[in-house]
Amino acid sequence: MNLSHLHYFTALAEEGHFSNAAKSLFVARSTLSLAISQLERELGAPLFTKNGSAFTLTPYGQEFYRYASLALQDIETGRRSVAAMMEGDNGTLRLGVPFTMQNPDWSHMIRDFHEQGEVSPNIEITQGFSEELLHELSVGNLDLSFAAKMDDAPAGLTYEPYWTHELVLVVNKDNPLASAESVTMDELKGLKVLSYREGSPLYDSVKDLADQYEIELEARFRDEITICSLVSSDKMALGLATYSFLIPAFTDVVCIPIEGISRDFHQEYLVYRSDDSLSGVALRFLEYAKNHPMPKGYLPRS
Repeated sequence: MNLSHLHYFTALAEEGHFSNAAKSLFVARSTLSLAISQLERELGAPLFTKNGSAFTLTPYGQEFYRYASLALQDIETGRRSVAAMMEGDNGTLRLGVPFTMQNPDWSHMIRDFHEQGEVSPNIEITQGFSEELLHELSVGNLDLSFAAKMDDAPAGLTYEPYWTHELVLVVNKDNPLASAESVTMDELKGLKVLSYREGSPLYDSVKDLADQYEIELEARFRDEITICSLVSSDKMALGLATYSFLIPAFTDVVCIPIEGISRDFHQEYLVYRSDDSLSGVALRFLEYAKNHPMPKGYLPRS
């Protein structure tokens, strides 16, 4: 059984007429007819029935069509995969990353990957929030992206766990809680706390926590920078935010660890399209990143 016969068979099954199928294949009708006859002899079963000028699949043909179609799809996927691998180190990697991940550890990981081969790949970095990055990935504008999971994320994406953030309480340095070594959620009961707005990757998990401990959540902020900017200007304001390297830029904001909550509160992933063949450089980066994890996004302890 050769590959051409599978192409001829699926074309006739989809077109339903010899002349149309032969035209789409750029072959003579006699060539197509001979190929179908040889395929039927090899399988030992009739694949088509003729009704006037129309050809329809027999039950045997319907069953064979399922597998022939899958085989041709797999072969095409393999062809594209090999072509992508041939691109090798000279290709371009289009990589998405959330703002809060671009700390020195992330930068060192990117630099080390860039310098590891004999030929350095071109890396195009797109910054953004997870929502925008997942959209750009799904439409093919990115090869890979670091991002959080979103409830309304596009379908067809594969998520590889990569990095975690710690949830902390952020307070003004003049707040009475600023000197605390840690707090519990019970201590926040009944208090008003700033946090992430609905639609944020963190909203549901923070909201569940607030509801459990009867905390009044002012959930209307997109990121921890906005939360910290408000805490910075109001000595009585409190915020729940995931720790990132950007927060220490607010010299009048103090981060306090929260007892009884996993330090791996928020998961970030390395994401790629499930049904797409990654280029050679994208495959290399995916393996490199998985084998060279970043230190977790924990609040430093003294």
